Amino acid sequence: MEKNFSTGLKKSLEAERIKLTRRRRQLLREMGYSEDLRSGEIAEKLHEQTLVNDALNRDIARQEAEINKLKAEIAEQKVEIAEQKTKIAELEAGKNIDARKVVKTSANSSVPPSKNPIGIPHTQSQRKPSGKKTGGQNGHTGSTRLQSDSATYTERWFPAAVCPVCGKPLDMDSATVCATRQVVDIPLPIAAEVINHLQMQVKCTCGHCSKGLFPEAVNAPMSFGPNITALVSYLSTYQNIPFKRLTHLLETIFGLHISEGSVSNMLNSMRKLSKTPYEIIRKKVANGTVAGADETGVNVNGKNNWLWAFQNAVATYLAFDKSRGHNVINDNFTPEELGGKAWVTDRWPAYFMGEVGMDDHQICIAHLLRNLTYTMQAFPDDAWSLDMMDLLRDSVHGRNKGDTGQEVRMKMEKRLDELLSRPPFYKKENGDETELDKLKKSIAKHKAYIFTFLTNPEFPPTNNDSEKALRPAKTKLKVSGCFRTETGVENYATVASVIQTAVKNGQNPFEVLRVIATLAGA
Repeated sequence: MEKNFSTGLKKSLEAERIKLTRRRRQLLREMGYSEDLRSGEIAEKLHEQTLVNDALNRDIARQEAEINKLKAEIAEQKVEIAEQKTKIAELEAGKNIDARKVVKTSANSSVPPSKNPIGIPHTQSQRKPSGKKTGGQNGHTGSTRLQSDSATYTERWFPAAVCPVCGKPLDMDSATVCATRQVVDIPLPIAAEVINHLQMQVKCTCGHCSKGLFPEAVNAPMSFGPNITALVSYLSTYQNIPFKRLTHLLETIFGLHISEGSVSNMLNSMRKLSKTPYEIIRKKVANGTVAGADETGVNVNGKNNWLWAFQNAVATYLAFDKSRGHNVINDNFTPEELGGKAWVTDRWPAYFMGEVGMDDHQICIAHLLRNLTYTMQAFPDDAWSLDMMDLLRDSVHGRNKGDTGQEVRMKMEKRLDELLSRPPFYKKENGDETELDKLKKSIAKHKAYIFTFLTNPEFPPTNNDSEKALRPAKTKLKVSGCFRTETGVENYATVASVIQTAVKNGQNPFEVLRVIATLAGA
């Protein structure tokens, strides 16, 4: 019985083996493999197939992701197309279109750089980038500090006493100069010089005592000389050093113990001593045919006042006043001086009053470009601002290349008229003017003075020189906070006029102040 069971089991296992063998061959044929493959080879084939399948699955997944991304982009484009259709419909229906909310900064308006929001750069050039790398350009000669011909003293550096090659002693008397190097330094200590003035007296035989006279400038038991007065005026006015830091500097560097009150007295004295040069500077501006003018607010002990600048190529005249009206111009210049004078300014109404005596005018192109930068950002769908900017830049570039004359000016004015006649793209439902409309109206009002520089070479296209004359005052206010008194502003205006005029004429401003203080006290 056991033998029959064993035989039956063997037959059953053999039948199962044959069945599995047939199934194995069938699967191998379906997979495209040879039926003679061993199990190890089949495993390798299956592993390779798995890798291929994984790669295919990844490709399929990537393609599906790209398809989904394309579908999303198509959906966004459909939304944009719908918005454009809505916008076109609004335009056709005459509905209101609001301008973008653009923050006004120093780059797109008359907002001073000090009031720029955080993150906005203080300066932004209106020029188009040239694409050139920063630094020196090919073809431009560089400059190197040259050695001085008048050295204070000389030090000689000899080699070792013996030759490093053969060991023989060297004859130092036969040494010659093979190279020269110089070091520039300031000798220390920098000490102030004290001049002792003695008043001598002689008693006559008649009994009368005759006394010598001190110089007019030596009017106190202890006073400061013209060099210190000039230095204090230069550092306070031109270098914008506050009183407290200035007294500390004088004590640290020169060993001079000077109070803040003494600094104030020196500035008062320098203003009085500069009265004649200050008037000469005013006359230089008054006698010129072209003058640039600008004004800026100055804080005087918490109250706003105004510092005016009137300047030309050879002189800068600064004047302090509580008003920003045209009467300031008449207070500083006589009707005869104003007659026939031409102004380079912005569009502030004070410069266009009849009492000012304007003969001709040039509107500052830089101001217009800043205003157009704002309207271009706030009204992006209207190409008017960009076209106007191109017109102004073309005129300035043409002037720089010598393309000037009445014919060129008429050509530019014709382009301007075409731009001003262009219908507005933006409008408000209530009929109010947009800022772009206001700018157009202002330009149309002053259009006769926009391209004056194309026919008169004396006119610069911008009022940048007047702004440069006022910018140091804003720096001083930024450092010191405010002027304490009106006298302090008058001191600044007088001394700064002398300094800026000296710089324009290639003179040393400190030396000019020193000469004024010396001659006035002689």
